[in-house]
Amino acid sequence: MGSAVDIRDGSPIAVADRYPASTWNSYALYFNYQYFKSDRFLIQAGLRHGIFEIQSDFSRHLAFFPFDFTKSNLQNAATTGSVGMVLRPAASWKISASLGSGFRAPNVDDIGKIFDFAEGEVVVPNTSLKAEYAYNAELNVAKVLGEIAKLDISLFYTYLDNAMVRRSFQVGGQDSILYDGQNSKVYAIQNAAFAKVYGFNIGLEIKLPSGFGLASKYNYQIGKEEFDNGQVYPSRHAAPAFCTTKLSYQRNKLNMQFYVVYNAEVSHANLNEEERQKPVIYAKDATGKPFSPSWYTLNFKTMYEFTNFLTVSAGLENITDQRYRPYSSGLVAPGRNVIVALTAKI
Repeated sequence: MGSAVDIRDGSPIAVADRYPASTWNSYALYFNYQYFKSDRFLIQAGLRHGIFEIQSDFSRHLAFFPFDFTKSNLQNAATTGSVGMVLRPAASWKISASLGSGFRAPNVDDIGKIFDFAEGEVVVPNTSLKAEYAYNAELNVAKVLGEIAKLDISLFYTYLDNAMVRRSFQVGGQDSILYDGQNSKVYAIQNAAFAKVYGFNIGLEIKLPSGFGLASKYNYQIGKEEFDNGQVYPSRHAAPAFCTTKLSYQRNKLNMQFYVVYNAEVSHANLNEEERQKPVIYAKDATGKPFSPSWYTLNFKTMYEFTNFLTVSAGLENITDQRYRPYSSGLVAPGRNVIVALTAKI
């Protein structure tokens, strides 16, 4: 239930609830099958049938918004599945591949939330929203190099159909409503587009002498999304390239790690069209246009096990006190951070 108070005199202010009163139910039936031809070859398949339903009551919103509905009752079902295989042609090789599908049912936030995402633009409920479906493919190859290194490479692709996206909408035949004292253009989450994400990740682990080790993981992906004008733009759900590299040391009961976390830039040209409408959460490039700068942090963590029952750990995150903001986030990340912990097993 929404409530507000005038801080000047403590009197209550009438405001609309952020969400409708709702109940949500989900049911599913699973089937899984595994076939071992040998220790070197495995096939696994699965099938899932799911049913979901959401009942929402918007009665308390009608005093604030001219909705042409009072209640909604969504019921949908979906059948999804997957099949995958693992092949070990030799002790130092592992090859795996998978195909699968999935779905995401709309939740109360998708269906019923009311909020202004930009000045003069407001998102309203959509009582006819349906599930979105994803179709995935992945290939992974891992190779152990001698006794000192391991290389891991993966390729992935996801296609999202009936994607739930924000599009222009109407309430009672009108494309604008009065919201927070301002006439605002109406939008709603709708099944109105497709999206796809594809890319790769690479991991490398190296065992160094004297208890040292080096590990690095790099991920790169590209996302595309269809807009209501039929054009395809970069997807806001595809994160920029990121990498983590760790130098570790382990000897007896001491474990130490020094690591770097890195995120690549998202230029204005590669910034999603809707994200460009949120300049307040982005930096400005040389031409004054919003973009997401690259950033990195240097970090150190250590742990010492005094006994089997007592462990002390400490860490220093973002050692150089970098000021950065993760992509598409409205919050600047923490600066330098000190962590000290004592763990005792009883």
